[in-house]
Amino acid sequence: MSALLRQASRRIRALLPILSSLALVLFGLLPLGLPHFDVVGPAFALMAVFYWSIFRSDLMTMVGAFAIGLLLDLLSGGPLGLNALVLLLAHELGVSQRRVFLGSSFLVNWAAFALVVGVVLPLCWALMSMLHWQVLPVAPLLAQLALSLALYPAVYWLLSRLERRWLRASVTA
Repeated sequence: MSALLRQASRRIRALLPILSSLALVLFGLLPLGLPHFDVVGPAFALMAVFYWSIFRSDLMTMVGAFAIGLLLDLLSGGPLGLNALVLLLAHELGVSQRRVFLGSSFLVNWAAFALVVGVVLPLCWALMSMLHWQVLPVAPLLAQLALSLALYPAVYWLLSRLERRWLRASVTA
């Protein structure tokens, strides 16, 4: 029975990147009562997928990133496939540069995230502008960029603690 419990524990722990990303998606969609927060809310899903694609690419797969993005599209009411495409792009950027980021400091990782979010969010803004046939206001985009960059260290810290506590423990168990 003990071996069965250990195997079940390993499988549940292997879902941690997906489950923590989904938790961040849901947290980002909570109605906090702040005006216009739904428009300027930080890109929590992007943060999570980017982090896990670098540090546990074996557990954050393309399918996982796509599913998280698709769920975000469905829950947020955005264009179906937009966030899925964005998270696939972030996943591939993280995985392709994984060796560089693994041996680097947090500041290098934060700068890389800044580049990713600095490209992805304006791209989404441009696509949404085209879908609405008008240039959308830039202020919400800038607020979302600033919030995403400001909150990335906290999300990084949280996810790194989860990884150390639950995923590395499964390797030694």
